[in-house]
Amino acid sequence: MSTARSIRRFTDEPVDAQTLNRCLQAATWAPNGANAQLWRFVVLDAPEQRAAVAEAARIALQTIESVYGMTRPDPADTSRPARNNRAIYELHERAGERTSVLFTAYKTEFASEYLQGGSIYPAMQNFFLAARALGLGACFTSWASYGGEQILRAAVGVPDSWFIAGHVVVGWPRGRHGPLRRRPVGDVVFYNRWDPDRADIVHGRGARPQRG
Repeated sequence: MSTARSIRRFTDEPVDAQTLNRCLQAATWAPNGANAQLWRFVVLDAPEQRAAVAEAARIALQTIESVYGMTRPDPADTSRPARNNRAIYELHERAGERTSVLFTAYKTEFASEYLQGGSIYPAMQNFFLAARALGLGACFTSWASYGGEQILRAAVGVPDSWFIAGHVVVGWPRGRHGPLRRRPVGDVVFYNRWDPDRADIVHGRGARPQRG
């Protein structure tokens, strides 16, 4: 877990079916409400689906640039933020070359989609950690949101009775897995009472930027 960072740069080596299936099997081992397993995982590796992923990534990048004020770094800039941004641009621009997985869950009438997420997101995390254990790299993306959701729904044929919970790109990493950089546990854990000083994400210690 301490080295399972988001990987945004990959080699051109394809992910073999056996390794990918081991990650998908790990996803099925995740806890879920009543063990109903109201999930389906869609592997996207055919040309039509990869083209849809590429278009969804293009739309998402426009939103990310706007929200975070992100721009393509100068080639001479070797700072950590510049390196991170280059990896983000590469991930989006080469999205159509990658294998990815769409995680979906069946909509029920007795709970909100947010609550139902508790029965699909552990599966995504299992997939992510299994990928790391097998030497793969993976990255959670926002490409199935914004304007990309309908593009991916149409390309895959996901019916409206299922919600798209998330999307993960997977491949053989180009570079190191970790270690992660995270805030100390003491910054984020409270005991019995809310601590407003440590919860201040604007002025307090919670405002320190961290990138995984």
